[in-house]
Amino acid sequence: MSIVMIHLHTSKVFTDDLASAGCILPSAATGNAWHWYAHRITLKRKKCIIVMEETSRYALIFVGLRKLDFAGFDKVLRSRIVAEASWLCDLPHPGPNERLIKAVQGKCFPVACSQGLDRSVQAHIRQVADELDYLVRYRFERLPESAEEEFALGNLVNDTLRKRGGDKDYFYPQKKWRESLLSLLTSQNNSNVVNLADFRKGRKEGR
Repeated sequence: MSIVMIHLHTSKVFTDDLASAGCILPSAATGNAWHWYAHRITLKRKKCIIVMEETSRYALIFVGLRKLDFAGFDKVLRSRIVAEASWLCDLPHPGPNERLIKAVQGKCFPVACSQGLDRSVQAHIRQVADELDYLVRYRFERLPESAEEEFALGNLVNDTLRKRGGDKDYFYPQKKWRESLLSLLTSQNNSNVVNLADFRKGRKEGR
């Protein structure tokens, strides 16, 4: 059975952020879904959202979102997943890149939500939060200021070995997610190209 939606699992603090911004997402029902987990931390007095994919433990990093971004977080998330998948796989286009985009877009709608984090995923989100805190405080000494810098920061934490309960071996989230994305490729053709900063542009145009 193919995956037909994103099931976004949210921590209480992030659930409260969405509610205060007026973001209303449908409740998740049982079914075949793409599971992502979201939590909000604070870095240098700015809200930072970590959204982690369940199987690969790949983390998306969002810094400095505004109230409108929280209000439309389902759109922000979908756009970011597609853009980052295209960037990470780095396939030639036209052709393979467009087929990948089409396949990923098909998994990203709709976005349904429920509160509560899996303990294993939560532990990895905490690891990422600690790593981000160190990188921002001591390595870069500032927060990302562009989409490209958010991708670069995420690249560092996703190139760190993780291990899930029950697994024999450690793995790199970046490699594991890329492999799962490449498995989605089909013979479909499309010409919709996603730019690295598209999700940023979409936010600005909506204001």
